[in-house]
Amino acid sequence: MAKRKYKKLDDIEHVLKRPGMYIGSISPHTDEKYLLRDDKMVKEKITYNPGFLKIFDEIVMNSVDESKRAGSKLNIIKIKVSNDAISVWDNGGIPVEMSDEGDEWIPEMIFSNLKAGSNFEDATDKRTGAGLNGVGSTLTNIYSKVFKVVTCDGKKQFTQNFKNNMRIKGIPKIVKAKRNHTEISYKPDLEKFGMADINDTHFKLIQKRIFDIAGCNPKLKIYFNNKVIDIKSFQDYTNYYSDEIIYEENKKKTWSIGIAPSDNGFQQVSFANATETYDGGTHLDYVMNQIISSLREFFKKKHKVDVKPSELKNHMFFFLNSTIINPSFSSQTKEKMITEVKDFGFEYKVTDVFIKKIIKSEIIESILDWVEQKKLADESKLERNLNRGLSKTKVEKLIDAKSRDRWKCSMGIFEGDSAISAFRKYRVPEIMGAFALKGKFTNVSDITTSKLVNNKEVINLMASLGLKLGHEPSLKDLRYGRILLYTDADVDGNSISALLLNFFHRYWPALFDRKMVFKVETPIVSVYNKKAKKKILFYTQTEYDNWCNKQKALANWEIKYKKGLAALVDDEYKTIINTPKMTLITKDDLSKQSLNIWFGKDSNLRKTELLK
Repeated sequence: MAKRKYKKLDDIEHVLKRPGMYIGSISPHTDEKYLLRDDKMVKEKITYNPGFLKIFDEIVMNSVDESKRAGSKLNIIKIKVSNDAISVWDNGGIPVEMSDEGDEWIPEMIFSNLKAGSNFEDATDKRTGAGLNGVGSTLTNIYSKVFKVVTCDGKKQFTQNFKNNMRIKGIPKIVKAKRNHTEISYKPDLEKFGMADINDTHFKLIQKRIFDIAGCNPKLKIYFNNKVIDIKSFQDYTNYYSDEIIYEENKKKTWSIGIAPSDNGFQQVSFANATETYDGGTHLDYVMNQIISSLREFFKKKHKVDVKPSELKNHMFFFLNSTIINPSFSSQTKEKMITEVKDFGFEYKVTDVFIKKIIKSEIIESILDWVEQKKLADESKLERNLNRGLSKTKVEKLIDAKSRDRWKCSMGIFEGDSAISAFRKYRVPEIMGAFALKGKFTNVSDITTSKLVNNKEVINLMASLGLKLGHEPSLKDLRYGRILLYTDADVDGNSISALLLNFFHRYWPALFDRKMVFKVETPIVSVYNKKAKKKILFYTQTEYDNWCNKQKALANWEIKYKKGLAALVDDEYKTIINTPKMTLITKDDLSKQSLNIWFGKDSNLRKTELLK
């Protein structure tokens, strides 16, 4: 058996060999990031080194965290960046004292030990900084060719130099001084990051990070290369991203939120204790869930539609600056916060005023446009699925014509089954087909496509005629050249005819342009002279009344009123089937208006018409 190679690494070797555990990747990474361009944050696709940015963040966040400690007077931070060096100065100060163990000075302990710091009293401390593990600044030292610490606690000033990835540790120099400050200056080991210098991309990323810190900490006066960052609130910061920010913050300003419309799906810029959480986390979910819940309720009540959370979020650009007690992150790179809501230390409730502002904003208009587009897309999908299945639909009620020359064939649509047996008896099978309705046809003026495609009567009628939703009726698809409507000559019959016309008019108006739709008149009175063996059919009351007035006597006539198709006898059926009296139905603006009055959504139009 081959002998395995076992090796023990010291802390420095381990950090340099396994950077992913400590500062993230030190390889070039391509992603979309925000950079400051002409006083606006602009997202650009760039290639950068995450680990290089992390070692800067570890130093600058030391100053930010110190400013939040009880009794701290630190309120100024100055950052300078050149092409090969970075320095961070603040007006705080680290105690220039020996450690409890008495073997090294406190500043030396902090900046040259991976497991040293002031964040380990978890049971008693209520930290609102981002530091947690006591490794951050030492990591920067390890990844630097030169690392210099200068700090003054108001009594003594401490100075110490480190070189060659912290391998060379200079002797601390202690002198008397009164001005409190700390300055960390370092020259990153650029070769380890595959960099020749601090190029423009990394310079702009550092600049952006400084703006983040200024936006999250408006009480701090922050300079970048001798120029003060003029941000007075988190709201000022959000304005670098959008001019349409809806903003609010709680009284203690421990939570600040902003929201703006987004055209590129859900976007977020969030911070926990000034640390940017690129991947969000529990703090972001905590607030977004409140907003989404309120908006879903609004859409259900106001617009009768249930919009999924992810669909609502896709129209939002969300900003969050939160303060969390003793925050926990998913890794040392702190890209996602994982602290549970119950442990936040602060409560935040989104106000009704904020929700009302969102409801009145462009965000809601954008969501409504999307809902309408989705509805149309869903309907188109339903239409496609229906149309694919129509050719396979077997219509049991259909009495089909037999001719292959379908344009010569006519389809009779009958009100009920009463006339079907007579139709079979008297029709010309080659060119005549029939379809019997089950009572009243559906009103398609106020119906969704989903309901329409689930209506068996509609599907059977479409399949019988060769009609497809969303398709112009073509000679190739149509199975009949004429459509004949057979309904009772009463109010109900006229209503059924009108509903069928409304159906054709909404989906296939070209049927009327091609003169394919006819109303077959059915007799309301028949008179029979037994002596002369003569029968006359009347289709209107006026026609019958005029005939009566011309007769000297009616004694020889047998008069029968027809209450519908069911009242007809064989020879009368033969007449309306083989030699029907038909009215061509045409399409114009007046007919469209009439159909809208009687079958549209506005019931007031019908009331007005009835009162005329």
